[in-house]
Amino acid sequence: MGIGADGVTEALASSLDGAARRMGLIIDEERRERAALYMKELVRWNKAYNLVGRKLGPEELAGLFVDAITPLAVKGLIEERKEVLDVGTGAGMPGIPLYIIGGPFPLTLVEAQRKKVTFLRHVRKMLSLEKTTIYPGRLENAVREEDMQNGFDLVLARAAMDPFRLFRLAKPLLADGGTALLYLGKREAEMVRKKAAQQGIAGWRLEAVRSTQRIVHKDFYLVMLKKSEENPA
Repeated sequence: MGIGADGVTEALASSLDGAARRMGLIIDEERRERAALYMKELVRWNKAYNLVGRKLGPEELAGLFVDAITPLAVKGLIEERKEVLDVGTGAGMPGIPLYIIGGPFPLTLVEAQRKKVTFLRHVRKMLSLEKTTIYPGRLENAVREEDMQNGFDLVLARAAMDPFRLFRLAKPLLADGGTALLYLGKREAEMVRKKAAQQGIAGWRLEAVRSTQRIVHKDFYLVMLKKSEENPA
């Protein structure tokens, strides 16, 4: 039996309330309505196209949205003037939830799968995500686009690829002093932290590893690195 949109929006409302309280956010009614509409469309399309996995229940789907917005707890990270790139966004996570709750800001979504690109275009139009651009291809292709090189202040990645491969590919797309933010599990976060401390990560400086446990009650981490021209010792 399919998951009803009403069940997901109810779960989202409850999850958003708790997360907003723990992050100190005030989410107005218009943003809540747009979030609910996005999730309703995700449920509807997911039934036909399996965008995020058909076995996910309402709470798990709502959890994807709340997980996505946890960087809003980092003061100054998301701002209206910052150019943001979401790598391997899939059905729009984390970029679209961040835009809905923390935007608007210039957002580029990178996604290669045709069915997901079609969904992203549909949602962009339906929700009037006016500052959102969709790049229908792989990150490896995006780095060859001259108008994208050095063009972003923040690169986001959630379960897109191996972290160290992402660092190598994403670096040309970031402006000087730009930030890469990865959503990682405990093991991967510790792996990045250890390499940064012991060997350094060429072209990057580790800024922070933040647990989101107090917000989402799961052992997830936001790992932030700053683009740097300094080579590790």
